[in-house]
Amino acid sequence: MNLMIFLMNAAQQTQKTGLWASFVRFLSSILESLNKVTSLIPEVFGVEIGGYGLAIVLFTLLMRLVLMPFDLKARRANQKIQEIQPQLAEIQKKYKNDPDKLNKKTMELYQKHKVNPMGGCLPMLLQMPLFFALFAALRTISDVEIAKGSIAPFLWIRNIWQPDSPLKSFTGENIAIFGQGFNGLFILPALAGITSYYQMRMSQPSGEQGNQMKGFATIMPLMSVWFCTMYTASFAIYWVTSNLYQIVQQFIINKSSTPKKEVGDSK
Repeated sequence: MNLMIFLMNAAQQTQKTGLWASFVRFLSSILESLNKVTSLIPEVFGVEIGGYGLAIVLFTLLMRLVLMPFDLKARRANQKIQEIQPQLAEIQKKYKNDPDKLNKKTMELYQKHKVNPMGGCLPMLLQMPLFFALFAALRTISDVEIAKGSIAPFLWIRNIWQPDSPLKSFTGENIAIFGQGFNGLFILPALAGITSYYQMRMSQPSGEQGNQMKGFATIMPLMSVWFCTMYTASFAIYWVTSNLYQIVQQFIINKSSTPKKEVGDSK
């Protein structure tokens, strides 16, 4: 968690100069342009759905579409690794007392099936700079709007530039739980934790690789709750929308990759 905080702070601090600054400003300009469009959407049934809140949802979906080729490549690589797990387990059992032979046979198996053991990790690592740039862009806009004293309602949240919390007022002051002017209902942080857990469970590979990821699959949802509690609701909107997109995408992938029964197969 400390590493994540450090990287996020670094992303925010280094956004003022160089190529990184230009990239962050580019993302910020996309979000601001979307806001100009969504601000034209009136209230529906007395609930605010336009403005920056909806702009962040559309912005997140747009970024996920851009990242889709990396996602699909990573998932295909993980699927290949899962397919050879039985053979890999057999090799590990057979040569467990001979590390050199184990490494040699493992590499031969990877080469035979054209599997890159890092194929599932590299596409995910390539997404990290964009994630921190998105965070920096949201922080930049949030800081400007907070300095201006802007109030941006979205659904049940009275001001997305403050956390979705009954312990914070819509102006950012600490208050007693559900005190006067409370900003939110703690729904987004809860959704962030639930969707993070479900998304990771859906995409978690089986076998040894899946066992190694179990700890991360537990820690990440807790981290997402913490971040969405500490930072503005604008970031939580991005996080939850991104998770929901990935859940739907993984559901479609799992559905399409499920082998169909042949006609005449017994149930």
